[in-house]
Amino acid sequence: MAKGQDSLNPSSFPQATISQVKRMLQVLVNDLSIAESQGIFLWGPPGIGKSSLVKQFAKEHGMKLIDLRLPLMDPVDLRGLPMVDKDSRKAVWLPPDFLPDPDEDPGILFLDEINAAPPSVQASAYQLVLDRRIGNYRLPEGWIVIAAGNRTTDRSVAYRLPTALSNRFTHFEIQVDVEEWIKWAWEQNIDPYIISFIRFTPDLLMKFNPQSNQNAFPTPRSWEFVSRLRPLRDEDFSLYLKAVKGTIGDVAAQQFIVFLNYRDTLPDPKDILEGQPYEIPKQIDAQFALMGGLIMELLQRNEEKHIDNFFAYVAQYEETHYADHAVVLVREAIQAFVGKGKREIITNSPAFLSWLKRNKKALL
Repeated sequence: MAKGQDSLNPSSFPQATISQVKRMLQVLVNDLSIAESQGIFLWGPPGIGKSSLVKQFAKEHGMKLIDLRLPLMDPVDLRGLPMVDKDSRKAVWLPPDFLPDPDEDPGILFLDEINAAPPSVQASAYQLVLDRRIGNYRLPEGWIVIAAGNRTTDRSVAYRLPTALSNRFTHFEIQVDVEEWIKWAWEQNIDPYIISFIRFTPDLLMKFNPQSNQNAFPTPRSWEFVSRLRPLRDEDFSLYLKAVKGTIGDVAAQQFIVFLNYRDTLPDPKDILEGQPYEIPKQIDAQFALMGGLIMELLQRNEEKHIDNFFAYVAQYEETHYADHAVVLVREAIQAFVGKGKREIITNSPAFLSWLKRNKKALL
């Protein structure tokens, strides 16, 4: 629930995808000699990936990350504790040990959920963000400040952000991009059935309605958690169903479970890649359900015969009403192999080059 009216309206901020924000952060990193570098403030609903974005960026660039959850802090936690200097007979402040040391290598100070922190805590962060110092402590050169928070319209706790503090940031509202997420999902070994389901129903990657009373709803973060439940699916499907509903909500879970139920009626991906007899599915949602498992199998079994048989499967759609699905299959396979750093395995294969000659315009 919002506490007062925020001085800024996040809906008026420029929208950016996760990859676009990463490119902007790269510009800051390339100019870390500027001690007064402008910070970045990331707005967005819960679960969209604000925190994950910052962690990914730090890891990709080998930068230290200090993640401060300001709502969990008291003002004194940032300021530090006073002690008496016997020589000067004055009180001096000892900075907290979680702030970077003066000689620390360049890194990121991440102030997560900053606008959910009480005004007294925001006031402590105010000087750190504006002046890059607090008390006698000074933030080392080469460190950039990134903040994140939910929008006041997200039914989250959100206090007014002081105008001067807001003005110290460049603001962006994070937007979900399905193609970006699918690329990331293949890289991170997300359940292939989830990837196929999101490809089939992209509007369910992020379905957040702040006016709804639902506690569980689909977001990139909640789908990642559902992926971790994959081992439970074969062990205890009933319990798996309950866990999925508790993670992404009833509506999305029901659609996903219906999608999964096609598994029992589909040919085994291993049989397809081994050239065994099978029938291609006729229903579109069944075709998408098979796609994820087939491509995951191809990632693991990609000898020339397996790639040949994959494209033989693809070719069966080319002269049917489902010709577009053939293009989707090839694009998704390339996406998956790129995500694993194995693009050449598929794009250099004779079967792909033969397919490309027939379908070059469709792929471009």
